[in-house]
Amino acid sequence: MSYIEDSLGQNEALHYRARFHWFYHVTAWGSLAIGVLIALLTLTQTYVWIALIALAIGVAVWLSVMVPIWTTEIGVTNQRIVYKQGLLNVSTNELQLRSIEEVRFNQDFWGRIFNFGKLEIHGTGDDAIFLPAVADPIALRAALQEAIGVAQGDAPPVNGNGSRPSPNGMQARPA
Repeated sequence: MSYIEDSLGQNEALHYRARFHWFYHVTAWGSLAIGVLIALLTLTQTYVWIALIALAIGVAVWLSVMVPIWTTEIGVTNQRIVYKQGLLNVSTNELQLRSIEEVRFNQDFWGRIFNFGKLEIHGTGDDAIFLPAVADPIALRAALQEAIGVAQGDAPPVNGNGSRPSPNGMQARPA
């Protein structure tokens, strides 16, 4: 079970779990494949040391990318946002939804093309969470904004004709 699921309170539910972009996985597995390929191509009696170095570099790059993916969790519950890093040395950053004042969204050109980006979540005082680049950051932001609205007791959105949507999804008539 994950850290977020283990740390849920009695009346708390996980609404959204962010994930890393597929580009991280391609980078990790590509580095490993290139290291193995170079090792196989140079595996002769005179170049064994080059093969071992290439293999070690490929494995090191693969581990340096994959371990953070395996040990990082980002989730939005109905009460807080949780950002957990680490396996042996665990570090968590959590903000109650009621204390969030600002959510900043950063996405460069490549992020727009491949749908990844970073979020900065600022709470009251000096509290802030800086998330790494995640896949579909707009969906994470939408889930966060929706959870913030529910936690702060905001009214449902007003439709273009001035009416509020009814709980059953039918259009309510303006008063």
